Amino acid sequence: MKRIALGNTGLMVSAVGLGGIPLTRLAPPAAAALVRHALHAGINFFDSAYTYPDSEPRIGAGLRGFDRARFVVASKDASTDGAMFTAHAEESLARLGVEYLDLMQLHNVSDRATWQAVRAPGGAYEALLRLRDRGRARHVGVTCHNADLAAEMAESGLFETLQVPLNFIADEAAPLVARCARLGLGFIAMKPFAGGAVDDARLALGFLQQFPGVVPIPGIETTEELRQVVELYEAPRPLVAADRSRIDTLKRDLGTRFCHGCGYCQPCPQGIAIEMILRAESFARRLPLERSLRVLGRFMPKVDECLECGECLKKCPYHLEIPSLLRRSRQWYDEWLKTVPH
Repeated sequence: MKRIALGNTGLMVSAVGLGGIPLTRLAPPAAAALVRHALHAGINFFDSAYTYPDSEPRIGAGLRGFDRARFVVASKDASTDGAMFTAHAEESLARLGVEYLDLMQLHNVSDRATWQAVRAPGGAYEALLRLRDRGRARHVGVTCHNADLAAEMAESGLFETLQVPLNFIADEAAPLVARCARLGLGFIAMKPFAGGAVDDARLALGFLQQFPGVVPIPGIETTEELRQVVELYEAPRPLVAADRSRIDTLKRDLGTRFCHGCGYCQPCPQGIAIEMILRAESFARRLPLERSLRVLGRFMPKVDECLECGECLKKCPYHLEIPSLLRRSRQWYDEWLKTVPH
């Protein structure tokens, strides 16, 4: 597995990493075994988060017993308050069973209110720097779902890495690749499969392999998925004309109903969690059944209160037909519930 420099951090990471969310769907021994399998296969970069509480201990169990210099582990937290951020970081360290994180990130700084809050006195950014000063985090970064704000944060000089969605459906962050390279920031690509909307690994990862220095962190749940991903990075095959035609077709199709997770449509006057509901199918595929039932059961009934007022339509930069997509998600949810064991 090829190693690449993660910006100017000095960290040498595998050309593809392992995202931590799908591990939560596996029994702990199976998840730990998959992590070990990934490490033996050449993947040395593992990404998790405080809000993936079942992921961190699974990754930690899988890495236990290996030389600490052999792997690079990253986590993140969405707290804006510094004291809470510190407490969560320490909990993440304990769950992972490590003395330090190679990379600690502010999580989901995707709107200006959060961006302001994390930089306020006593905020999360101050806490992040203190963790680095104490040796509990070697490097600092930020994750974001808003390409415009991500560009601003990249130029701020406050971070060493930037983690944003990048795939051939949601490619708004593509211009940031060159900017991050110029600034010496590591570029981590989350959602390489568009949150589960794309199931062709060769197309999804082939698209990302066009960008030197980009490290995707796909969620992997089986050894077969792992084998396929590793093979695509051990022997990359450039996209050909037929691949690009297929990408164009998928983008044209999915782009009319794919929520990019930017959040511009919020807030809904009726309190509908539009972003969550439009990505319900992906949510249910990636997270444990119990959590999916709890979260979707809380948010999905609000769809029935949609007045089709049009406020979300005015604000969506991708011109999605949000009211009809909400109804489609509600219909999917009702059918999905019938398949859930009781």
